[in-house]
Amino acid sequence: MLVRTTVASGLLLLSGAAEACSRVTYHAKVDDRITNGRSMDFVASTNSSIFVFPAGLNKNGSVADNPLKWTSKYGSMIVTMYDKVSIDGMNTEGLTGSLLYLGASDYGARNTSRPGLAIGYWLQYYLDQFATVSEAVADLNKTNLQVVTAALVPGVSSTGHISLSDKSGDNAVFEYLDGALVVHHGKQYQVMTNDPSYDDQLALDRYWEPISNVSLPGTSSPADRYVRLSYYNRLSPDSADLAGVDVWPTLWRTYQDPHDMAFFYESAVMPISVYMFYSDFNFKKGAEVMNLPLREYNWELLQGNMKSNFTKAEPFTPIGGNL
Repeated sequence: MLVRTTVASGLLLLSGAAEACSRVTYHAKVDDRITNGRSMDFVASTNSSIFVFPAGLNKNGSVADNPLKWTSKYGSMIVTMYDKVSIDGMNTEGLTGSLLYLGASDYGARNTSRPGLAIGYWLQYYLDQFATVSEAVADLNKTNLQVVTAALVPGVSSTGHISLSDKSGDNAVFEYLDGALVVHHGKQYQVMTNDPSYDDQLALDRYWEPISNVSLPGTSSPADRYVRLSYYNRLSPDSADLAGVDVWPTLWRTYQDPHDMAFFYESAVMPISVYMFYSDFNFKKGAEVMNLPLREYNWELLQGNMKSNFTKAEPFTPIGGNL
C-alpha cells in the first residue's frame, strides 16, 4: 500500500516542484483511488508538527471582534507551519486540503459584521466541518466568513489560497482577490501552485495545452510549474497500483490516500519519512489532541509508522489570531 503514492510523488518532481509549493490530485480511475500530493517550499525551516484533532472540539476564529465559532464534526490529521498554521491535512471523511502561498491575496479591510477567522485556522475550519467539497462550497455564502491575517515571518506576507479535494475526486480552489472571494469548483481543478491567481493559471494552461507535446515552459516560476504539472497529470496512465521568480527550496512533501485513509510525510532535507493510518488513532469526540514534532534534531526517530510516537498536546493558537 505504501507504494501507492508513487505517481503523485513523481508528478510533483516532474513539475519542478522542488522550487516552490505545488499541489496535485491524481485519480487512478480504474479503482476510484484518489491520491493527493503537495510540496512545501519556503525560505527557512517551517518547524512543522503533525497534529491529530478529534471530533467535538470547540473552536473559534481567534480574532477579537466577532470570531467565527464552531464545534468540529470530524477528526483530522494535519501538518502545521511553525505550529501557527494548519497548512495541509485530511479529515476522517477523506476530505483533504492544502494552503499554498498566494501573494496576490487580498482579504479586504476587517468588517466586524462578518465572523472573523484567523488564517491559521482557515483550512482547519473546512477539515473540521465538512465531508465533501460540495458541502464546503455550499457553506461559503451561508457563513460569509472573513479571513484575518497577520505577519508570521518578517518580510513574507502571510497570505494564501486553499485547494480542497474529496474521495469522489471533486476539487475546489478558494482565493480572495481585491477583497472578494473567488471559487473554482469541479473535478477538473486538479493542480494548484502559488502566484498568479487561479484564473491566470488556467489561462496559461489553455495556451500551453495544444503545444504541450512538443514544448513546455521550463522555469521554476509558479506559472510554469502549474503548466508542467497539469500536463504530466493528464499524461499519467490509469493505474490500480500507484507504483519574476522567487526561488525557495523544497522542505517537505505530504501525500494523502483517502481510499485507505493513510497520511504520508517525507522531508526533502533530512532522512525523515513517516506514515500514519487513521485506523490507529482515536478521532472520536472526547479523545485527546495528539502531536508529533517533526524537528530535524530527532530525525533518527522519524522513520516508518508513527502510531506509537504521538504524545498528548493542546491545540495551537493560529497566526492571525489575537485572543
